Amino acid sequence: MSETSPRLVTWENGTDLVIELSLGSDVETVWSALNDSDRARTWFAPFRLGEESADAGDEPDVPASRPITFELEDADLDGEVLSCEEYDHVLLELETFGVLGIRLLPFEGESGDETLLVFTHTAPDVESARTQAADFGPMWDTHLRLFARALGLDIAEATESELDAVYSDLALEIADSGDGAASADGTES
Repeated sequence: MSETSPRLVTWENGTDLVIELSLGSDVETVWSALNDSDRARTWFAPFRLGEESADAGDEPDVPASRPITFELEDADLDGEVLSCEEYDHVLLELETFGVLGIRLLPFEGESGDETLLVFTHTAPDVESARTQAADFGPMWDTHLRLFARALGLDIAEATESELDAVYSDLALEIADSGDGAASADGTES
């Protein structure tokens, strides 16, 4: 049975709410489900993709963005796809929420080829990240659980009060700068 694993990770450009979820499906299956607008309605909302912008032109350092609109029941949620690499990741900026990412990491699990889904919600600092985690973490967690169920996977139920308790008091990790692992107090291990 799968279970979400949330935490806050601070790094050089901010702090991310990170929610990991092990999925007993291969990356291709997971990617296909993420990118199918009709299937997305079962776990978040159907979406429309606009044409890629010409912002980048011939500039290799300027990524092209692509408008995206999620069709929620009572309103549209507009944003941009900032980066997308097939079978690897998608990075979005949504008007109401800011920058969100989903990364797919393949691994060999009990049932063969499996995927670790890593969801991130970026904030500029630790306090903003704590506020976003408390405000939006339970919602993201619920949608990720719905996504796992849409794939036909068994995942534990969580009540609203359980999720509120988890996301109001997440552990903070310091991202490894590449020269040694750091703990939450900044010391290297």
